[in-house]
Amino acid sequence: MNFMKILIPITTFERAGGFRVLSELASHWTLSGHTVDFLVDARSAEPYFPTMANIWRFNVKGLLVADGAPTGRFATLGNARSIYIGMLRALNRIGSRYDVILANHSFTALPVALARTGSASKWYYVQAYEPEYYSYAPGWRERVLQGLSALSYRLPLAQVANAPIYVNYRGIRAQKWIPPGLDLKIFARRAQSPTFALDQPIVLGTIGRREPTKGTADVLAAFERLAARDTRVRLRVAYGNLPEGWQHPRAEIVVPQGDVELAEYYRSVDVLIAPGTVQHGACHYPVLEAMASGTPVITTGYLPADEGNAWLVPVNAPDAIAEAVEVIAALPAQQRQLRLDAGAAAVARFDWTRVAADFLDLLSGQPRSKS
Repeated sequence: MNFMKILIPITTFERAGGFRVLSELASHWTLSGHTVDFLVDARSAEPYFPTMANIWRFNVKGLLVADGAPTGRFATLGNARSIYIGMLRALNRIGSRYDVILANHSFTALPVALARTGSASKWYYVQAYEPEYYSYAPGWRERVLQGLSALSYRLPLAQVANAPIYVNYRGIRAQKWIPPGLDLKIFARRAQSPTFALDQPIVLGTIGRREPTKGTADVLAAFERLAARDTRVRLRVAYGNLPEGWQHPRAEIVVPQGDVELAEYYRSVDVLIAPGTVQHGACHYPVLEAMASGTPVITTGYLPADEGNAWLVPVNAPDAIAEAVEVIAALPAQQRQLRLDAGAAAVARFDWTRVAADFLDLLSGQPRSKS
């Protein structure tokens, strides 16, 4: 096996699922004997998701900063000079040392495409169709980001998507897909499936998000309907991010710290609701993680949910969500268990060991885009 040197440029480390994917890939590739480095703006915070990869920090001059000066999250567009020019200069300095440079977001695709990196292969891991997300927000900044993200799919980079929906999706040119992965030892099935006994609470769960496309408002509306007619119903929202002023005596916010606590959260609820409104068929971590944990899932249709392993509902339909909860609670335990078993089987292919190995095979064996 030929060991590779892989560079992953990013703007900043964040808590979003896409950064978990990069940290995990980097760690698994490192464990396999490859050299993996992140290249990140000097002001970025430390990784929220631990990684075994080395971290290089760059300043606006493209110089590598030994320790950096992390200041946490910063406005991406407001720091375009350091992101684009600084990253480009840094890539020009060190890019030729690597066999593979992996862009993973529209903000990094342009510097990677423009950089003089010798024979390094240039790849673009497409984790979402970004222009659609920017289109829902008003303002000139969002229009700029929408345009830049659309442009990124036209750059001369070899593309790989993270879900089959993005293969030849709109401007995306990816022909193959590699999904995000899961640590199935952490996100393990609960010891006992939810029972929905008449004398026990029914605890609904959701990952609170402020973006309207994530569907948090629909979960809250469905919960209010259910709570008004069934005193057993509770709501447990991970991370909060609720509308200003919203509260309910039977709702609580929990903030899991790390994957172990997040897995415990999924196993603590009786139903996980993930009613996003866009790009159905894409991978969605709450769906994957809840399925792996043995928790019933209600969703609008994210990978790998289907009618056999989850409960699918239409978009923007709180009444349908409420009805699905009542259906799940009323089902005979054996019928409910059949879907939970099917969900466990569906997530098996997302094990990190398999995902990381498949990705390495692609990077080392496919035609490459050269600078």
